[in-house]
Amino acid sequence: MDMADLLRRAEKYVNAEEEMAARKQKTPWSGHQEEKREHSRNAPERKEKRKERSELTKEDVRHKLSIREGSSRGGGPIPSYNNFAPLLDTRTRILAMEQDKVPFQWPEKLRSPTENRNVEKYCRYHRDHGHDTEECRQLKNQIEDLIRKGHLRKYVDRDAPQGRREQRRKEAPRQQEEQ
Repeated sequence: MDMADLLRRAEKYVNAEEEMAARKQKTPWSGHQEEKREHSRNAPERKEKRKERSELTKEDVRHKLSIREGSSRGGGPIPSYNNFAPLLDTRTRILAMEQDKVPFQWPEKLRSPTENRNVEKYCRYHRDHGHDTEECRQLKNQIEDLIRKGHLRKYVDRDAPQGRREQRRKEAPRQQEEQ
């Protein structure tokens, strides 16, 4: 192979590349190629999103997955109730016992700034600091909704008069501790 052969070969490569470039310009899909590039795995926006995802903690990932699972079950917003069934146990214990058995719809992260939250209080439903699980209005509504849908009826105190329901529920843990 001499220098002339090398030049011919190089010229063929250049011609082939120019022909390919010309074909791309003539096709009506050339704009589509750019669009494809924007949505490719290596697009800057996608790289940024992957970076953010890798910075999530395991708890955040579990939280996001549980939200996705909840929404896939057709879980829209949980209604707010004014009247609540009297309970035989605390909401905290009901959540702990039933979270894997009943279709709980997990809430989004708390919106209030972290520095304004009470770090001495922790909500197991939100998996975040700021308020106690027993004080959580969303959990209260979630449990009531699940009771009305028939999932948690075994926790309803059918003997309690309406006025004493909160008092009975608070007494429930003491009764169990005494036994």
